[in-house]
Amino acid sequence: MKVWDLHCDTLSELRYAEQAGHPKSFEKNDLMVDLTRMKQSDYLLQCMACFVYLNPEREPDPLLACMEQIDIFNRILEQYPDDLMQVRSADDIAALKKSGKVGLMLTVEEGGVCLDSLGVLRDLYRMGVRMMTLTWNFKNGLAEPNSVPGDAANVWPCAANTTGGLTEKGFAFVEEMERLHMILDVAHLSDAGILDVLKAAKRPFISSHSNARACCPHVRNLTDEMLREMGSKGCLIGLNYCASFLDDNPDRTKLKARITDMARHAKHIINMAGEDSLALGSDFDGIEGDLEIAGAEDMPKLAEGLVREGISPRVVEKIFHGNAERFFAENL
Repeated sequence: MKVWDLHCDTLSELRYAEQAGHPKSFEKNDLMVDLTRMKQSDYLLQCMACFVYLNPEREPDPLLACMEQIDIFNRILEQYPDDLMQVRSADDIAALKKSGKVGLMLTVEEGGVCLDSLGVLRDLYRMGVRMMTLTWNFKNGLAEPNSVPGDAANVWPCAANTTGGLTEKGFAFVEEMERLHMILDVAHLSDAGILDVLKAAKRPFISSHSNARACCPHVRNLTDEMLREMGSKGCLIGLNYCASFLDDNPDRTKLKARITDMARHAKHIINMAGEDSLALGSDFDGIEGDLEIAGAEDMPKLAEGLVREGISPRVVEKIFHGNAERFFAENL
């Protein structure tokens, strides 16, 4: 079964490895995603996020960190031209399906890399970026997130941020991203920010790697109200494989990410938002722990498991690639 994954952090892990003086091959590595395993699991497309940890002690120049990951992305494409193809448009999607290659789409996880500049946003689009989150887990000039690293209150279940939404600049970014047809990604955004986007957005948007809060009360997950409204607006939700967002065990030291929980979240999202709303958003190379689906090689096991848990093969096909393929073809 073809796979279209809305989010992985492999580019940042490749960058960290290069910085440490131990570069990794994209063809075969010890990360969660590499070319060999993507081909084995019949990937159609992988969205590759430029993830930037927006903290001056960690990344003194966030735009530089983003640009270095774009360079890695381009070098990968140059190194494997017979196997990989960059996707920027609906025409590219059609060409990809005929090519037999694996598609890569460039995305950004942390709108703060734009330094509040619409000009930088437009330049990122010119470089091929086709989706971007407004935030990661830090407040920036565009909006606020739902959780902050190291915050003592950031313990499940912690309170959602219902007051800090989009800034004036954030609303301007939403408008410009829609004009460009750069897909807006609300993953990591505060509750207040997601409600702001629901009110302001004129085009469908994505939450690339989030689950259902009714199934696991982590603030990174989406409420039923959000799911219903996103479904009514033709939006897309990527199922996240992270145990913290799947497992509702109150003992947070014993979390497991199991296919049974993934199916539970999938069924709930479909019930709230509709079967056209759900896709895959693995968060590979951004998650760790006790994972039943631990890398690209496990995607056939996930497909079989979702069917075993009572989701029809027709709907699993839509989750695995059909919904994402249609969404991007209509919205790029």
